[in-house]
Amino acid sequence: MNRRAVTYLTNAGLVVLCALFAWANFSSWRATGRPTGLGSTILEGWTAALFLVRRPPSDVSFKALAWIAAPVGSFVMLLARPGGAHGIPHLYAEPIQLVGVVAALASLGVLGRSIGIVAANRGVRTAGPYRLVRHPIYFGYLVTNTGYVLENPTARNLALFTLALAGQLVRIREEERVLVRDDSYRRYMSRVRSRLVPYVF
Repeated sequence: MNRRAVTYLTNAGLVVLCALFAWANFSSWRATGRPTGLGSTILEGWTAALFLVRRPPSDVSFKALAWIAAPVGSFVMLLARPGGAHGIPHLYAEPIQLVGVVAALASLGVLGRSIGIVAANRGVRTAGPYRLVRHPIYFGYLVTNTGYVLENPTARNLALFTLALAGQLVRIREEERVLVRDDSYRRYMSRVRSRLVPYVF
């Protein structure tokens, strides 16, 4: 199977996963009359759209761990589903998700078609949210996913959240191993110390 065929199959699989995730949350909304997962659905859909039109990298990691962590960190939460008897009220959960969405979309707006999945150099970005942390998109995902799991606290969703977080942490490490080969990124690292959460990590 050639690279183009693999790309088409990957893109098609991503679209299907996003559609199933959105449908599950919409169906829950129709059944209960309460919105659920609005922030997560918006974020996942927009990220998938940018993924489909991403630009090719100038440098990419070929480490197996980077290729495993990338889809896990990016898309495993698409397997999450509404549920859980003791979630926090939607009135609180949805704003938490939307805060994460705003943070992630602002970062994606700066990144544009330079978005990637596997650790690669598609150009160093330092504007907007990138002035606060080196990986603001992942911060947005962390907040959004936290809101979703608090709203839908099932064992499945918690396990997926933990797996996604682990994947994102590995992605951060692997991405920086590639990007540090770029002089401009090394200068950027000296200015912005925090990777994910300002003044924490």
